[in-house]
Amino acid sequence: MVLDDGVRLERRIHVNALYDLYSPLLTERQRDVYEMRHFSDLSLAEIAETLGVTRQAVHILVNRTAEKLEALERALGFFARLERLENRIRELEARCSVERSEEQALRFAGEVQECLKP
Repeated sequence: MVLDDGVRLERRIHVNALYDLYSPLLTERQRDVYEMRHFSDLSLAEIAETLGVTRQAVHILVNRTAEKLEALERALGFFARLERLENRIRELEARCSVERSEEQALRFAGEVQECLKP
């Protein structure tokens, strides 16, 4: 299956966001390889040479790391929850800029607190 550039870019942004959130749960080697590939923009061959492994081994590790990040999100759901909270906060900020009474502000603050509950 060939993905167009837009879909690949969206996926990379999404997986990088998951990496930001879940990287402490990865092994040091997974973090190192992921960072070399995605943040230092090294080729698979360059990473393989640095680590003394095959290009295929690097390819497998990069893919397994991305899969693990997706699995962590499916299991824990922190990224999805964070996105929902950020969207709700933006919505409430927009409403607060329109409705400025103290009573309404307190009500909005209560709604934000509700969003933060598990």
